[in-house]
Amino acid sequence: MRVPANLERPHRPHSKRFGPAARLYWGTRYSLSGLLCAFRQEQAFQFETVVLALLVAVLLWAELPFLRSVALLGAWLAVMALELVNSAVERAFDLIDREYNAQIKAGKDMLSAAVFLAILFNALLWGAFFLQAR
Repeated sequence: MRVPANLERPHRPHSKRFGPAARLYWGTRYSLSGLLCAFRQEQAFQFETVVLALLVAVLLWAELPFLRSVALLGAWLAVMALELVNSAVERAFDLIDREYNAQIKAGKDMLSAAVFLAILFNALLWGAFFLQAR
């Protein structure tokens, strides 16, 4: 028996029948699409992107050693990655229940706290690196 066209699985050009290059291409495309979506729709991610640009400018001005600069930028990119996870899980929570739910609120607050701790770590890290450079 044939499955109706509207119920068939969508064509996946990066499926197992294609090689690693196609999977890398499509995976990269989906990742860039996610970044663009977050930048367009998430105010916190927009702010963190602006901070990233400012931090790059500071590092160029400070002329720190390359590995130190990579470590500092990597720490901020981890904040941005955690923000993406926060936003994605919050969207999933919103699909579960749009009404007030104490458990969902607690989950969202914990995600927010994780981002906050990553930002706090970055403030300490950047401060330590620049105090040490003096």
